[in-house]
Amino acid sequence: MKYQNWLDKNIDDLSNKTIIVTGASSGIGYYEAMYFAYKGATVILACRNLKKANKTKEDILLEVPNAKLDIIQLDLSDFESIERFNTELREKYSSIDALVNNAGVYFMPKEYTKQGYEITMGTNYLGPYYLTCSILDLITKIDGRIINVSSIVHKYAKIDFNDFFGDNLNRNKIYARTKLAITSFSCYLKDFLEKNYPNTTIVTTHPGISATNILAPKSGGFSVWFSKLGSSFLKIFTHSPAKASLSIVVGINKKVNNNDFFGPRGFEISGYPKKVKFKKNSFKYKDDLIKKSIELTNKELK
Repeated sequence: MKYQNWLDKNIDDLSNKTIIVTGASSGIGYYEAMYFAYKGATVILACRNLKKANKTKEDILLEVPNAKLDIIQLDLSDFESIERFNTELREKYSSIDALVNNAGVYFMPKEYTKQGYEITMGTNYLGPYYLTCSILDLITKIDGRIINVSSIVHKYAKIDFNDFFGDNLNRNKIYARTKLAITSFSCYLKDFLEKNYPNTTIVTTHPGISATNILAPKSGGFSVWFSKLGSSFLKIFTHSPAKASLSIVVGINKKVNNNDFFGPRGFEISGYPKKVKFKKNSFKYKDDLIKKSIELTNKELK
């Protein structure tokens, strides 16, 4: 297994911990799940596609034979699916040590969620917001942790609440806005948790730039030639999903402080994890963002 020595030296023992990883069936989420399992955690693979999730489970068990893995279906683009996930989760678990809001989509064709929202914002932000609100009591019960996965591109985004879903934006800017939204959500959670659940921690992370399957034609709406060209470029000039995931995995450590932010060392593009800084715009939108989120989802942090 890649980076085993680094994990041994830098990541806490996770025995008796239960961790949810959304989007664990591929890319960075796959390695997050494997690394958490290697350190002893029970990992819930929260995935939309059960066939892929079962293949992921088989693959992780080849690397980590003693891995404790559970699969619960979850489609973050559908609030009803999140409710079903919540119901099944509670049937199996009385508490959760960590939720990793990892799943996301990029450069999608013009599509809409089951609730009628633009697919990228619906999946990358509204879904994680809805899920976090739904299971927060399971996380705070044992002073757990939420790890939100952002992107380096959040730094270049803005949020217009009169055009929240970016009807007038290209797909790159919509994606960047969704990642600014999840980052701003973290900043709101910092204040909320300190006031209401001071022993529960929010951590924000981003993986830099990695050669994941985010450029796949089917998932991203790209042409085959562009997908191949882009993936080749990423493999040459950025780091692998296996290494990129370390910036997320490090967020599980006990010594991490509330609202710490981790990204890669090398210009925040590639490398081992380090603490990075929030951009001011992450704090600028947080209160209006939560108002908008409540309006769109009818869900509120409690």
